[in-house]
Amino acid sequence: MPKITKNLSPEEIIQKIEEIFRVPERVADQIKNVAEKVKGGYVLFETRPLWDGTPGPWTKIEVAKMVFHKPSQKWKLYWMRGTRKWEFYGQYKTFDKVLKTIDEDEHACFWG
Repeated sequence: MPKITKNLSPEEIIQKIEEIFRVPERVADQIKNVAEKVKGGYVLFETRPLWDGTPGPWTKIEVAKMVFHKPSQKWKLYWMRGTRKWEFYGQYKTFDKVLKTIDEDEHACFWG
C-alpha cells in the first residue's frame, strides 16, 4: 500500500475521507458525506434524509470509488454514471491526489 495509507487502519482512512468531505455544520442535518470500506478500496457516498421527510435511513448516492491496484501500486478512481455503472476516471500514485481530484471535480463527475 502507498505510504499515506500503509500505516493507517481502514477505519482511520475512512475517518480521513469523511474529514476532508465534511459538510458545513449548518447543513449537517440535511446532507452528509460518508465513506465505506469495499473490496480493494473505499466508496464515498452523499447521504440525505428521505425526500418526503419521513423518518428512516438516509438515501445514499455513490460519489466516488477508490481502489488500490497492487500490481501497479496506484489508486484507481471511478465515478458513478447516470447508468448506475462505475466509470474509470484515472489512476494516481497517492491517495492524497485521489482525494484532491474528487474535491476539485474538474469535469463535474463527482459533485455534479
